[in-house]
Amino acid sequence: MLTTQSYLIAMLIYWAAALAGLVLIRRSWFPAKLSRSAGLVLGCIGGVLLTPAFPGPEVATLAPALIVVIFNALFGGGTETALTPGLWLISGLAAGGLCGAWWVGRNNKTSV
Repeated sequence: MLTTQSYLIAMLIYWAAALAGLVLIRRSWFPAKLSRSAGLVLGCIGGVLLTPAFPGPEVATLAPALIVVIFNALFGGGTETALTPGLWLISGLAAGGLCGAWWVGRNNKTSV
């Protein structure tokens, strides 16, 4: 059975792995100095990886929204069960992209 402690440890491990993945993506895919569009893309990737969602209305624990959308669409009940987590995923994508573009733009202004 899933205890509160094991759930929190699992979510922390997932978020640490997602952040490590973002660092690896940043170092291998992008140049040393990021443009605003590269920051937008990196922020979108971060938003997709780090956005949590509830798997269903009766579930009280969060899970990564990308996983919830894929599993609900394929195995849960189709697109109607994946719609709400999908909206969370899209909002995380948009928020991550905006934050990434803003952060890079802010850093580029201070370094000039």
